[in-house]
Amino acid sequence: MTESCQLCGGADHITISRKDRHGGDLVTVLCMNCGVVTNDPIPTDEELAAFYRSAYRKEYKGTAEPRMRQVWRNFSRLAAHVSAYRDIYDRREKCLDLGAGSGEFMFLAKALGIACTGIEPNEDYSAYCRDRLDLDVRTQTLEETKFAPGSFDLIRLSHVLEHMRDPVRSLKVLHRWLAKDGVLYIEVPDIAVEADRKVRGRLFHFGHIFNFNPYTLRLAAGLAGFEVLPEAEKRGAGRTGVFFHKSAGRFAMPAGGTKNAAGMKASMDSHFARAMPRPATGSALGRFVSVNRLRLREMLAAKRFASHRAIADHFATVVRAGGDRP
Repeated sequence: MTESCQLCGGADHITISRKDRHGGDLVTVLCMNCGVVTNDPIPTDEELAAFYRSAYRKEYKGTAEPRMRQVWRNFSRLAAHVSAYRDIYDRREKCLDLGAGSGEFMFLAKALGIACTGIEPNEDYSAYCRDRLDLDVRTQTLEETKFAPGSFDLIRLSHVLEHMRDPVRSLKVLHRWLAKDGVLYIEVPDIAVEADRKVRGRLFHFGHIFNFNPYTLRLAAGLAGFEVLPEAEKRGAGRTGVFFHKSAGRFAMPAGGTKNAAGMKASMDSHFARAMPRPATGSALGRFVSVNRLRLREMLAAKRFASHRAIADHFATVVRAGGDRP
């Protein structure tokens, strides 16, 4: 890798994989100065715009719009999330959902009285949001989007930042769009957790350009002028789903970068040294069985409803009533 690390500026990288999760060619490197894991080379803005506009959802999800089971799962998970952070969401009025996906968060936010605008580069999913859920979702990328400074008091990126070719650059744009007292929610996969859960080699993807853990996620946010929101700090400790707000002081590089990198290398080495997953609790077989049981329950739950919109309306009622379960 010829480029310096976008997060820490380090030049010490090691190659940890040469294949993607499907066996195709993809070089992935680990920065030994901070621990972030990235594709090499990093795709251009033009390559990514073309990929996300038409190919991504079909390749990654296998369908042009979400299945009923997926809709149920997404709404169930988000209803629990909104309930856990209701104290934060109840104070919000205007939201930007960047990478709106199939629109579940926007629909629940709308149910709480939050005016929401969505940005979704994929043509199929953005059309689904507009046609099935009556949401204000625009088919465009971050680079194609313009808003006035301070336009939103809530900006959300759920499983989006890992797709950005320059996450700090993107977060700086959002810093301008966020109101002075606004909050930014970022959620990304934790690559160390994923390394334990996945079968050997089934880990990396062209679309996941940056692979974060709790340290590197907070580093990227800090470089863009954010810090963890104090009232959500304990709830987000050790996680890669975090609320941030604008930093009051100047950024200082956090300690522990090389230690984090060493931990990430150990995690990657462990992943490629074993054939089967190593879940946090129980056995790989036990997790396989429990995951498939959950999918069956989701499928049966979704079958109770006639349409995607019926599931959405059900969970909107749950959230308005202050609940978090179907």
